[in-house]
Amino acid sequence: MTERSTATFFMVAFATLAALSASPAAADRPTVLSTEPANGATGVATDLEHIVVTFSETMGGGFSTSGISGFDIEWSSDRRSVILTRSAGQPPWTAGQIFTITLNPPPYWSFADLDGNELATYMFSFTVGGQPTPGAPTVISTTPENGAADVRVDLESISITFSEPMADTTALDIAGQWPQSTQTPPIWSADGRTLNIRRANAGEPLPYHEVVRVIVNPSGVGFGDLDGLPLGTTSLAFTTADPGPDQPPAVSSSDPADGERDVGVFRDRMRVTFTKPMSPEFNMVCTTGNWDVSSSPLTWEANGRSFDLYWPDDQTLLPEGALVSVTLNPGGSPGFRDTDGNPLPETVISYTVEGPGRLIKVRPIDSRRSFRWPYYLWIPHGVPPNTVILVEPNNTGGISDRENDHDGSAMSLVGWRSQFAGRLNVPLLVPAFPRPRSTWWIYTHALDVDTMTTSKEGLERIDLQLIEMIDDARERLADLRIRAGEAVLMMGFSASGQFTNRFAILHPDRILAAVAGSPGGWPLAPLATWQGETLNYNVGIADVATLLGADLDMDAVRAMPIMLFMGDSDTNDAVPFSDAYNDQQREQIYRLFGMTPVDRWPIAEVMYDTAGMNSTFVLYPGVGHWITDEMFDDIADFFAGHIPRSKGWLRSDPGARIQP
Repeated sequence: MTERSTATFFMVAFATLAALSASPAAADRPTVLSTEPANGATGVATDLEHIVVTFSETMGGGFSTSGISGFDIEWSSDRRSVILTRSAGQPPWTAGQIFTITLNPPPYWSFADLDGNELATYMFSFTVGGQPTPGAPTVISTTPENGAADVRVDLESISITFSEPMADTTALDIAGQWPQSTQTPPIWSADGRTLNIRRANAGEPLPYHEVVRVIVNPSGVGFGDLDGLPLGTTSLAFTTADPGPDQPPAVSSSDPADGERDVGVFRDRMRVTFTKPMSPEFNMVCTTGNWDVSSSPLTWEANGRSFDLYWPDDQTLLPEGALVSVTLNPGGSPGFRDTDGNPLPETVISYTVEGPGRLIKVRPIDSRRSFRWPYYLWIPHGVPPNTVILVEPNNTGGISDRENDHDGSAMSLVGWRSQFAGRLNVPLLVPAFPRPRSTWWIYTHALDVDTMTTSKEGLERIDLQLIEMIDDARERLADLRIRAGEAVLMMGFSASGQFTNRFAILHPDRILAAVAGSPGGWPLAPLATWQGETLNYNVGIADVATLLGADLDMDAVRAMPIMLFMGDSDTNDAVPFSDAYNDQQREQIYRLFGMTPVDRWPIAEVMYDTAGMNSTFVLYPGVGHWITDEMFDDIADFFAGHIPRSKGWLRSDPGARIQP
């Protein structure tokens, strides 16, 4: 792979296929059929356990929402309804609280049906009832109204009126483009009942199609009436209008943002979002160290408001410290225009790159090894000449026939785990395996039985493809005078925790130590039978010899160090879903092991002990479906105890934590 170090100047101006020229018709878009609680509902229970949203059709992967937290996301079996279940340990709400939930809030618009048609931004609200504190204040009205759409962009203040005079204090959390400053503090009316929230840039228009959210008294204390009785935490939201047909488009946001510094080298794309739906023609210039825009894939979202400019497959990452500057419609030349024909004024987006290592993207065409999908290899600065590779399988979290979706997810995972790999001072390998929508039942990212048995071209035996990637990475490291052994460290969480758990048992000779977090509700049992019943893969290993085409080396399986962990409030469970388990497996798991992941956890530990496994089970109190700093510390300590390397290899200062 050629690495470019000299500055280059590129221009690209061309049109995409006419099939992409327009946003999908409204009739093609999914809609919200109902919500529970219903929009406008009052008297909602303070300990509400479930929020349910039902759609007009089957929905694809992912779920984009804002306005509520402390709920775990699940889908109905037909993927027509999403169920938000209150996480264990969440405190009850306060009577009188108003919640406004936004689905597909801009600029994300990532939530779509199976055909990629995106849900239009949708908001619904409800008010918590129950037994409020006697005499406690409430919000009786707002301007704009809660949930209002098409709010004028010249709006200069938001007013909130309370049921009684309030103390002269404020506690506000404002999200969206509503700038505040010490020169524009909120102002109370003379009677103390109405609060006016001004914005600092009054006179300038707000962004079009912007969601502005205000949370009043977010902590639930400190903001109350003259008697000291607090207002229950209350949220309101509204959306600004779309520009008219004669209004030219503008860039409403970008990721990375214009002027952003220290952007990680792992960014595999730039996302640009506009105020209006756009035609697919474009014209841009990029000045940077080694970004050849002319070979960069560009993909428009179905609504025509956003595009992703991807890093080209045949290039290494941007050099550290590089200034990336992308100009849209340079010099006012034609290219970007909205669907009304109005051209975009020249717009410049610039950011600076930072990074503590080297990232290489390896495509199958670049290797003599037999794998069908790309992988990423991250090499921290200062890796010793004798090392071990850390592998984490990718998990997109949804199905898609767009390879870029899975590739981008793999790239993001590298970014999230780069500091952890740097802490261990080892190279990191992340495959970019697909999870196609067209074959949704093949759960590649969990290495399920359908994945192990499929003959679909490109998906055959991705476990062996991963081994080929590992050996390819070892050869590339050897070219850099870095020796890495055949056995690797492997870690994963959720679906990739399942992949790690299953791969480690199938190929113990290639595992130095493995860590599987929250593995889909059931870790693969290292037993062929239990209570007189045969346990086939995905439940146990009775038929593994058939899947592998060879006997499983049980001595190696038992000797392999493996750590399994989850939180005791983790309700994420793949067992109910048909892409993860079939009906027979599901019935067997429920009957033999329990109905929830936490119920099954002690039984799984007993089964691993019965099999004589070198296993460590850890259950973390008060933790849901996420990885905490404590978990990362324990994973590092676990790996440290199984790496045959000299003292001092483990860096004592891991730096700032990153998102799991």
